[in-house]
Amino acid sequence: MHKFEKYDPSVIESDWYEWWQKQGLFKPSEKDAQCTSRIDSGDFSMLLPPPNVTGVLHIGHALTLSIQDAIARWNRMNGRSVNWVPGTDHAGISLQSVVEKRLKREFGKTRHDLGRKEFLDLVWEYKRNHGDQIKKQTMRIGASLNWDSEYFTMDAPHSQTVRDAFIRLYDDGLVYRATKMVNWSCALQSVISDIEVDKIPTNGSVLVNVPNSGTRVEFGVLHTIMFPIVNPPEAGPNAICVETTRPETMLGDTALAVSPTDIRYKITPAHDADDYACARRHGLPVVQVFGNDGRIVDEPGIAVFVGKSRWEARKMVIKQLTDSCAYLGKRDADESVISVCSRSGDVIEPMLMPQWYIRCEKLGQNADSLVASGDIDIVPARQKAVWHSWMSGITDWCVSRQLWWGHRIPMYYVCWNSAINRTGSWVAATDENQAREKALGMLTAAERTIAVSIERDAVCTISHDEDVLDTWFSSGLLPLTIFNNTRKDEGRVLEPCQSTDIFERKKALTALLETGQDILFFWVARMVILCSHFAKIPPFSTVLLHSMVRDAQGRKMSKSLGNIIDPMDIINGAGLSKLEDTVKHGNLSNEELRNSTKELRRMYPQGFQRFGADALRFTLILYTQQTHQINLSLDNVRASYAVAAEAVRDFVQRELCDRYIEVSKAALFDNAKNTTNQEPKCVTKIMFVAIDIVLRALHPFMPFLSEELWQRHARRDARDDMSVMQSGWQAQNSTGFVVDDLLAENETGIIFSVVSGIRSLRQQHSVHLELPTDGGSTFTVAVGSLADMQEQQKVHQMIMPHIECIRMMSREQGVCIRALEKEDEFGKTVSTVAADRVVTVVVSPHVQVFARIAHRQERVPGQKPARTQEAHASASARLEMDIAKLCRMIDSDGYKMNAPRAVKEMDR
Repeated sequence: MHKFEKYDPSVIESDWYEWWQKQGLFKPSEKDAQCTSRIDSGDFSMLLPPPNVTGVLHIGHALTLSIQDAIARWNRMNGRSVNWVPGTDHAGISLQSVVEKRLKREFGKTRHDLGRKEFLDLVWEYKRNHGDQIKKQTMRIGASLNWDSEYFTMDAPHSQTVRDAFIRLYDDGLVYRATKMVNWSCALQSVISDIEVDKIPTNGSVLVNVPNSGTRVEFGVLHTIMFPIVNPPEAGPNAICVETTRPETMLGDTALAVSPTDIRYKITPAHDADDYACARRHGLPVVQVFGNDGRIVDEPGIAVFVGKSRWEARKMVIKQLTDSCAYLGKRDADESVISVCSRSGDVIEPMLMPQWYIRCEKLGQNADSLVASGDIDIVPARQKAVWHSWMSGITDWCVSRQLWWGHRIPMYYVCWNSAINRTGSWVAATDENQAREKALGMLTAAERTIAVSIERDAVCTISHDEDVLDTWFSSGLLPLTIFNNTRKDEGRVLEPCQSTDIFERKKALTALLETGQDILFFWVARMVILCSHFAKIPPFSTVLLHSMVRDAQGRKMSKSLGNIIDPMDIINGAGLSKLEDTVKHGNLSNEELRNSTKELRRMYPQGFQRFGADALRFTLILYTQQTHQINLSLDNVRASYAVAAEAVRDFVQRELCDRYIEVSKAALFDNAKNTTNQEPKCVTKIMFVAIDIVLRALHPFMPFLSEELWQRHARRDARDDMSVMQSGWQAQNSTGFVVDDLLAENETGIIFSVVSGIRSLRQQHSVHLELPTDGGSTFTVAVGSLADMQEQQKVHQMIMPHIECIRMMSREQGVCIRALEKEDEFGKTVSTVAADRVVTVVVSPHVQVFARIAHRQERVPGQKPARTQEAHASASARLEMDIAKLCRMIDSDGYKMNAPRAVKEMDR
């Protein structure tokens, strides 16, 4: 526990996390240590979506951690053994790009200058030096993860799972190699999948910043090109006009698509999916004019363009066409789409390339049926229709990437000896020796005889495929490596799950997957497809999706908009200069840097004060309530955690502080006639029980503050729980009080409604706080019911004992309670002064509150109200008390030891 005079998150949150870890509170219970994948009423397992290993915590990570940690802590408090597993992703594209840029910037070299082995050594070194930052930030936010089970997707156990899974899929006929039109990123020089392509709609001309282009490129326009007809017929046209959005691709045109009603189309088979399909139907030649870097390759007839970028070639083509009078101008396209790489921001170039694919039709059908049958529940339910739509139309998955950092594809190309009349063969194997054995096993008896007769090896050469696997293929297998561990020691995590406990209960490897809805088809779908294929059960029984965090204007967080917020700046506080410095060291273009700096200065001119992790967590969880409703219960995965957080907040503010503590003051400090010696003890006991329950309910959302206050709780029962995390949610009813008392709740509800009615009337009608000079009452609580006199008497008798409570809570000493016998008496007995006005509010079927608004005499101009001097004296006294309190705090040992210097200077 800490010494402090006022709340300071830097003091409260300084060392509780380390203490929790030392006590082993984040580990699964010992009873489940041998089988952390068992799911029943006594355990709970969950996988944290792996962030990039060299990344930093962003606001989306903070939201995910806040929600998942609330779920994990809640399950522990309900007696479950919790295994919440953390880890990091090797981030193939991202990390390789970072290291390549650094290599170029510091040494002026490319990865090809170093070679594959030396470059990968450099990547591993970078990972070792920079890989712990996001782990430290995750700890700072309070995530109660089982760090003993931490993984990295390039570690040996998972690497073996990835390699073996691919080989199994290939041997089962689910992996094949084919030349297809792919999404090529010239900036990355790699293929990316369809779901990694952002489709940006345009309506007319728009200028776009394209990486490495050196200028903004125009999109959304149609260029008109005239193609002269050789030896035109006498009665026919001399030329055909075609419209295209990409004049540069005419260097690879091999045909024109002629239609009497549509002039737009020309055929470029090598750089357009539809054109390629047309070329295959009609047997057209395919001419590829762009290389992997997006520059024109050396093809006959286009030597002048060789080495030029796509955008430079576009300008040159337009100029040459203009010079030859074949360019007829451009116009805005009504509707068009720009395909952009979500990883690099580069404009996608459709390219024909051989790649490795996974057949997804049957795998997708299985994944779809798991949701349709209820074996996997998706929350919110509206996403089930989206899931079905995507799975029913799923296409084969291109899993090869032209990178060096990642899981190298376990495919080997075997070239045969010339005596073996056989073309080269692809073999799936763990290493070259196994590839050779598998290749030789493919030979027929006749071919083996030939190999023996020539006394030479039938295999000439074996080459390992240069490409690596898609990162999502790797992360899609994580539940198998981590949770299908009943046979892990045998290295058989790809075998069907044999756990009897799982089959008899939830029939899933883990209880819950919670993540952002934006990666439903990046990661969630991949896990369901792959894990259910191998383990024969789903990877999780429930998928909980939260919405994306956006800024105050509803915009997506992005570097280019300059609206990205670092959660650590919110937790620790940061001035504007610090925020600007962080942006300067980011990977932003000059224009993005200018926009980001401008936006920071506009939105956060003073920077951020220090809010702490608890405040950030609680705010983010409440934030989810403002977007799409997420139906989750921390107990049974059905009610909303946002609703739970809101309920805790409302109870503390409205029920405990605003009501019970106020009511308790009379019993604790006043000498009322009806107060006995036992009443203060009873009131105090109730208050401590209430606070104990509040701290438990608050713990999943605000772990640091709740732990600090719970440890300070003087009346905490003497039990073995060392932490509020172990205290259990169900309140220990050792006080002798009835926890559920509907009659008491009904009575207090009426009392509080009366108080609320008095406050409402006072605020709405500016009712004077002082008593009327004629001795009458300012407020009258009238109880009456002509239809049920017995009910009237009961309500009246119920309210009367609480008159002092009502007066104290409403801060109105002039409140009286009357039982009226006639309906027309409502209002008449409130005031006998004709000039007075009476207003009322109904608080229950039998209770109304009347307020007497006394007639105000006109004051002489310049004359001050009689009570002004008294008011000034009272305000002065309060100010002196506040100053004295502040001085005591400044002089206290706790303040001197723990308060930050900036806070001390401000207070003094």
